Amino acid sequence: MPYWDVMMLTAGARDPDGHSPRQLSNETLAEQLRREVRVLCWVLTTPKYHKSRAVHVMRTWGKRCNKIYFMTSEPDDELPTIVLNKSDKYDVLWGKTKEAFTHIYDHMRDEADWFMKADDDTYVFLENLRYMLYPYSPDQAIYFGYNFKMIGAHKKNESYMSGGSGYVLSREALRIFAEGLNDSTKCRQEDNHAEDVEMGRCLLNLDVKAGDSRDSKLRNRFYPLLPFDMLLSGYSGLDFWLYKYAYYSVRSCMDCLSEYPVAFHYVNPEQLYVFDFFNYDFQLPVQNRVKWALELEYEYEYE
Repeated sequence: MPYWDVMMLTAGARDPDGHSPRQLSNETLAEQLRREVRVLCWVLTTPKYHKSRAVHVMRTWGKRCNKIYFMTSEPDDELPTIVLNKSDKYDVLWGKTKEAFTHIYDHMRDEADWFMKADDDTYVFLENLRYMLYPYSPDQAIYFGYNFKMIGAHKKNESYMSGGSGYVLSREALRIFAEGLNDSTKCRQEDNHAEDVEMGRCLLNLDVKAGDSRDSKLRNRFYPLLPFDMLLSGYSGLDFWLYKYAYYSVRSCMDCLSEYPVAFHYVNPEQLYVFDFFNYDFQLPVQNRVKWALELEYEYEYE
């Protein structure tokens, strides 16, 4: 694996008993947010990727959702699957998305406050997602993701959310979408065309607000690419497609990545575990001088 794929997104040192005050505090906050900001995640996948992608999502970030379901065309004993009545073709992603959200609204709308759609090559930091959503009411008609410029002619200067890095709907946005998507004047009835574009158009026409998910320093928290693509300036030319279609101004530099990222795209299974390790298990001994000194003393004593 290239060195740039191994990166520390957040880290915390532990004390000799295995926990630092900061980590204990973060765990307590994470538990509180899990109770108060309930997130149902659904992941779009296919039988082809059940074992090579979906199970790894389940073993990493997926286990931190309040509820998680995998939308696919065949059941799987290793996964909480919901079988969709659509073929496994890329050009019917919009149809799959409509069916998935409709099923969730009809059967699971009381299980969560927010409803996150992701792909099987997305990585989501649930704690950061809940932290971002905490100030908002799930009764507000709003959704969040990585904002792209809306394609086509529109009266308003609006945006839609990238499908790759995922997007999250409030409970009210889910209701409005599920009850309004059969209106052919507002939502595309055919199953084809780009899923994220059609989702954005439909929600725009239904008066669901496209929220601004950037942090207090105006840095994006959802990313339709890997962290490496956003960290190194010069990696992409000025004609890079992301710069052209991003709704908010975007740059690639060491200071451009949010300290509290929510999601990345194009994450392979190996990287899922790397992200998990560096975010939840990694520790810096230099941040705990007592433990570091004791371990060094022990090592040299038995050399």
